[in-house]
Amino acid sequence: MTKVIVFKKRKDFLRVAQAFYVATHNMVLQAAPSLLDSDDLFVGYTATKKIGNAVCRNRSKRRLRAVVREVLTTYALPHTDYVFIARNSTATCSFSELKKDTIYAIKRINKNFLPSSEEEADC
Repeated sequence: MTKVIVFKKRKDFLRVAQAFYVATHNMVLQAAPSLLDSDDLFVGYTATKKIGNAVCRNRSKRRLRAVVREVLTTYALPHTDYVFIARNSTATCSFSELKKDTIYAIKRINKNFLPSSEEEADC
């Protein structure tokens, strides 16, 4: 059973920020290959001060955490680290819309990590 472990250190966020990302209307998802050989999923949440006051930023991160609890273990790839970045609309959009955006972003990220059959045929 995979556990979801939350990033706490800045260096982890910076490492993931240099890899792939997908931006949707309600959030941004960044992903990078994990450095550890563990089956656990490593996740980070962030909201910049451009989002609004502390109440709005905290609400946005709470909503992202709730969506991740429902979606990530189903759609996430093993050995991949994810960072979810809140946007202005994260706190106010409907939960189902945020969930759809999250699933869409995870699927787009997964395409970058899975080698396609065409690339394998060239080898």
